[in-house]
Amino acid sequence: MAHHDAALRRWIVDHGGYVHDAISVSSATECGSRGLVAAAAINLEELEARSLVVVPRRLHLDNAAAVACCLASEVSRGADSFWLPYLRTLPHTPPNPWLCSGPDLAVALEAMAEAAAAEAMAEAAAAAAATEAAAAQSRWAEGEAGSSDGYRLSRGSEGEEGEEEEVLEAGGTWGWEPGRGGSDRSGWAAAVEAARRRYRGLAEEVLEVVGPDAAALRVDPDGLMWALGQVVSRSLGSGRSSGLLPFIDMANHHAAARPPMMMLDDADRLVFAVTSIRGGELAPLGAGQELFISYQAEDMSPLRAWLKWGFVPRCLPARGPA
Repeated sequence: MAHHDAALRRWIVDHGGYVHDAISVSSATECGSRGLVAAAAINLEELEARSLVVVPRRLHLDNAAAVACCLASEVSRGADSFWLPYLRTLPHTPPNPWLCSGPDLAVALEAMAEAAAAEAMAEAAAAAAATEAAAAQSRWAEGEAGSSDGYRLSRGSEGEEGEEEEVLEAGGTWGWEPGRGGSDRSGWAAAVEAARRRYRGLAEEVLEVVGPDAAALRVDPDGLMWALGQVVSRSLGSGRSSGLLPFIDMANHHAAARPPMMMLDDADRLVFAVTSIRGGELAPLGAGQELFISYQAEDMSPLRAWLKWGFVPRCLPARGPA
């Protein structure tokens, strides 16, 4: 990883970009997957001086089908590809569930079910605590705080379990509602199949467009599906536009961070820049702390986020529509 990281940052710098010396690619992240981490402290003065990562506009690939075709073709070129430093950093298998089938898809759906159950339990516990606190405050106001029963901050196990079951049955988690159309596990599985058909159709359209040039470009259906997975999962936001930003797209998501900013650099070149911002303020990084960006997921449904990234960001509402 270190070799590919160094090659990628040299490539970005050689083409007019910039990566702060202390920012490195690492798996020592909050979520356990690869991300951008500060190898040494980065203070406020450094953040005020310039962005931590700057990628020139000419290194930004956009529009899903065109990018996927380009990506599949460039991968087939191997060491001859201009994009090789970036291609070497892409994961072998994109995280999109619509690229999974059989046992792998079953495992992914089971993981979502477990996450949904955990979210429901957390909601139930929070609701119970809020209810008990409100009841206690009411009793206190009415002079009942000194009664023999007093009040409890938590309920007995039977009541707690019942509340959790009610939340699960009411679909309190990510729209995962048993027996309610497209929101239960079978509904999410159906959505995976629909997405698979959609992207397979898009791959076929690309092959139709390139026609006899497909052989020269060295693209095929499987390669295009892999490339579409990379493009979809590494693009930010919920809009129709898609794009790849080398190095920047290795940063993990945090709802309080900012997305990459398009701006003019000192030479009036259009670039995409990232710096450490939390809650609208510059946030110095200590050694080992992660540099986050926002994936702009706030207006996405949990199901759409899962199909896009293979996970559901915590910033999404638990009862969002599927």
